Amino acid sequence: MKYVEELNVGDCFEFEKNFYIKMVDFKQNGTRCCANLKTGCVRWINENSIVEINPIYTLDKDNNIIPMKVTNKENV
Repeated sequence: MKYVEELNVGDCFEFEKNFYIKMVDFKQNGTRCCANLKTGCVRWINENSIVEINPIYTLDKDNNIIPMKVTNKENV
């Protein structure tokens, strides 16, 4: 569990039973722009919101599972 402000751009996370990717944009009031992976809609989420990090995976030509964004275990 992390605060939205602690995430890096491109990190995937779960918030209120939906999956989002943190984007670059932010507002002065502390909200961060996040894209819903299911609907594609943008949502402004408070930087102090606690979220669960969930990486995204893809399959290669041999059906091996590969993370879309490689992270250090220390950051997870």
